[in-house]
Amino acid sequence: MGVVVLGAALGGCDAPGDDAAPPTTTAAISAPLAPPVTFAVGAVSLTVQPTAAFTAAGGTLSVTTDPDGSARLHVTSSVTARQTTATLTGPDGTTLDPLPDGSLLVRADDGSLVAGITGTKARLDTTDGTVRLSASGGAELWLADTAVTSLDWGEREGGRSLAVAPTAWGRSASQAAEEMVWAAVAAQPEAGTPSMRDQLDCHRFGAPDKPTWNLEPWRPKVDWITLLAARCNPT
Repeated sequence: MGVVVLGAALGGCDAPGDDAAPPTTTAAISAPLAPPVTFAVGAVSLTVQPTAAFTAAGGTLSVTTDPDGSARLHVTSSVTARQTTATLTGPDGTTLDPLPDGSLLVRADDGSLVAGITGTKARLDTTDGTVRLSASGGAELWLADTAVTSLDWGEREGGRSLAVAPTAWGRSASQAAEEMVWAAVAAQPEAGTPSMRDQLDCHRFGAPDKPTWNLEPWRPKVDWITLLAARCNPT
C-alpha cells in the first residue's frame, strides 16, 4: 500500500485586514499502487498487489478457477524479461513460505499446510519479510488447497499398500506440491516413514501420470540407484 501526500501545512485563519500570508491547504491521498487482485481457493484468500511499474507498462493480472476448485493467476505483460510484478499477502493467521524452487506454501499459525502455489515462468521469493512475485510475459501462478483426491489402504503386491491419487496440481513438479502430497500421506497411520517418502518421491519423478501411486510401508529403505532400478518398489 503506497501513500502519497500532497500540499503543505494548513495556515491559520486571519481576520480581514490582518497583514498575514494567505492561507494554504493540504490534501492527503492514500491509494494502492494499483488495484489489488484476490487469489483464492476454499478458505485461503491471498491479496496480490501489482507494482506501479508493472501496471504502467501495461501489465495485467487476472484469475480463473479450475473445475477442481484450484485457481490460476495469469500474468500478462509485454516484457519478456523477468521483472518484479507484485507483492503477496495472506489472511491473518497464515504464513507465506517461499521454497527454493520458487513455489510457495501457505501455513496456518500452527505450521500446518493449508495451500500451495506453483508457477510457470513466475517465481515467489522473500525480501525483508515481503513475498514478491517476479514474472515475465505469459506467466502463471497455480494455487490449490488440495493435493490428493483419495488415500486408500488395501492388499497389493504381497502386502499392505496405500494407493495415493494426486490431484493435477499435486502432480506438478514443484516442491510445494511435493510437500503437500507428503503431508497428506504422512498423516496416515504407518505411512510417515523414510521408505514411504522415498517411494513417493520416486513415483512423482518416474510415474507422474500413473492414476495412483501405490506405496508399501513394509518395503525397505534403500539407496536411490537401487530404488530406481526396482521401479520404486524395492524388496
